[in-house]
Amino acid sequence: MYENSVENRKNIIEMIKDLSSYFTNIRDALCEPYGLSSIQAVIILDVYHHPEERRVTDICKRLHKSTNTISPLINRLIQKGYLMKKVSKEDARSMKVYLTDKTKEMVDSILVDISDYTWPFFESISDTQFDHIYTALKLLLEVTNE
Repeated sequence: MYENSVENRKNIIEMIKDLSSYFTNIRDALCEPYGLSSIQAVIILDVYHHPEERRVTDICKRLHKSTNTISPLINRLIQKGYLMKKVSKEDARSMKVYLTDKTKEMVDSILVDISDYTWPFFESISDTQFDHIYTALKLLLEVTNE
């Protein structure tokens, strides 16, 4: 059992950084053939996973980024042919972001590749270990979303 000490808190933060870096490197490697940066891939995946909430402001909220950061990235993705914008039917002042057909195929391929990288991790751990990881990550997400 680990105590809630300053040293152990630092260790947890370092582990989270290492995991984040690891998954960013995987995403970068999978997106490089498409000429996408990691954040551009995250935007595309966000639009893919949230088909009902496609406004730029929705994307910004989910990614915890400002519109000044996300809007130029979306515009570059539109120029590359990965996204398109349409005026919202509900509010003519609002724009919604959509994936193009070529992007839908690319996302399917990236998601399969991500699964190829990640599934082996789960196959190498016991059900008890899986339960510990699941419980800890769920709790961490809960306390960080408060």
